[in-house]
Formats: sequence, C-alpha cells, structure tokens
Amino acid sequence: MNIDIREALADAERALATGDRAAAARAFVDAGDHAVRYQLWRSAARSFRSALELDLVARDVVAKLVGLRHLRAAADWLDYQDALDAHPDWPHVSCLRAQVLIDDRGAYVDCGMRVLRLAMTSDDHVEAQPEARFAEIPLAMALVVLRRAMWPNAREQALQPMRLRISYSNRPTVWLDELGDWEPV
Repeated sequence: MNIDIREALADAERALATGDRAAAARAFVDAGDHAVRYQLWRSAARSFRSALELDLVARDVVAKLVGLRHLRAAADWLDYQDALDAHPDWPHVSCLRAQVLIDDRGAYVDCGMRVLRLAMTSDDHVEAQPEARFAEIPLAMALVVLRRAMWPNAREQALQPMRLRISYSNRPTVWLDELGDWEPV
C-alpha cells in the first residue's frame, strides 16, 4: 500500500479514536482519493466504504464509488445513488457500531436503530430483509451494514478473508467477505 494512503488511513483511525467522525470520514475519503490517483481500485473502494460506514447516506462518498465504474459491483453503487436520490428523508445512520442482536422478535442488525432482519439458514448463508422504515435500501447499502455487523474487526492482512453467502430481498445471492468486497455466487 502506498505511503499516502497509509498516512490518510492512520489519520482516519486517530480521528475515530478521539471520536471525531467528520475528520475520520474526510481522512478515509482522502485515502480513497490517493488510491484512485495510484490506480489502486480495491484500496479506493475500501477506503470510500469505510467513510460510508460513518454515514450511510453520504451522497458525496457514494458518488466517488459510482466513479469507480470498472469495479465488479459498479451497478450496485448506481442503485445506491438512485436510492439516495429517491429517499432524501432517510436518516443519517452510522453502521460503525453495527451489531447482530437476537430477541423474541428474531435476529436483526442494529445501528442505533433496526436496519435489517436476519436469518442464518446454514453455516455460511445469511438471508437479510430490510426493516419497514428502510424497505427500499439497495443491496450495496445492506452489504456495507452487514459487513460491519458480521466482522467489526476485519483482518486486513488475511490471506483468505472469511466470507458468507448473502441473500438480500429477492436479489441474486452474493459472497460477502470480511473486507467488504462482494461477488455473485
């Protein structure tokens, strides 16, 4: 990884440690911009997704992901952008502390509010449905949230990242890995 990217990511982590989410988001975007400049597309996408975890409705960050059109998931980011345009009333939600909770109503992902309902149908398969308030969240948003809920401390240097099959709201099933990348099954 390039030194500029590493420094920006370190700035983001320091900002998060002090609770300054705005500075952290700016630093993650800076890291993504550096990665784009060096044509490190996966690093750019991961940096931008890290910024997005701080505010799931950050239109400027989604626009940067849409700008990475050669990514395998480019259409998913366009859907995300369209969903944000169609729902300007969606609340600003961070999934930084997303967690899977289970109670008498079932399993769900909570980000300060319930976002997704979950069912684990096998050891490596999760079915997810949006909560009513978020009925139209796109696949990419759901996967950003699920990645953070399933792997809050992802192993960045993992040779073989852990992954799960995710079925989301009548969409084709995808493999989601702990680094936040996904691909069709």
